[in-house]
Amino acid sequence: MGTPLVRAPPGGYRACMPADRTVIVRPGTATDVDGALSVLDAAETRRTGRPSRAGGFRDRTRRRLGDSGTFFFVAESPADGPVGLAAATSGREHGGTGPVLPGLCHISVVAVHPAHWGEGLGGRLVRALLAHGHARGYDRFQLFTQAGNARAQRLYESLGFVLTGRTDVSDGGEDIVHYVRERPRGR
Repeated sequence: MGTPLVRAPPGGYRACMPADRTVIVRPGTATDVDGALSVLDAAETRRTGRPSRAGGFRDRTRRRLGDSGTFFFVAESPADGPVGLAAATSGREHGGTGPVLPGLCHISVVAVHPAHWGEGLGGRLVRALLAHGHARGYDRFQLFTQAGNARAQRLYESLGFVLTGRTDVSDGGEDIVHYVRERPRGR
């Protein structure tokens, strides 16, 4: 598995471990990148009904996963290997190209292999990012998702994310919507 790029906070990620431990969620390592990108490709192909975007988003995701400022988690099945991915980094001004915005964590990708949709892995992955982000001092989280991806929107809303009304267009030409989540007070 390699050396984790992130360390679990004291007490670990209990909320991320299934009772039967069939699929585990763990910090990603450099050796997980290719498998994680395969998950992303499969999820995008199924979601859009066409082959996933070559270049662009995938290449940027590869670079981000290798960046020291990025932390990511994989969902891993003993039978299937990587079946999920979620990654985050510091939020930045100007659409990610400007200075770091203190306290803001940007979730750049969440993907689950279609064979594992509906198993709760997306929620487990995002909860792992949130727990690790809080341990790193982030108190706000943001992400974009496709305007037509109702499954993702339900997931994020169930985890306390709210729509901001901000919209954009993705590299793939899809309308995307912006979500934010503030750290609950007193935590």
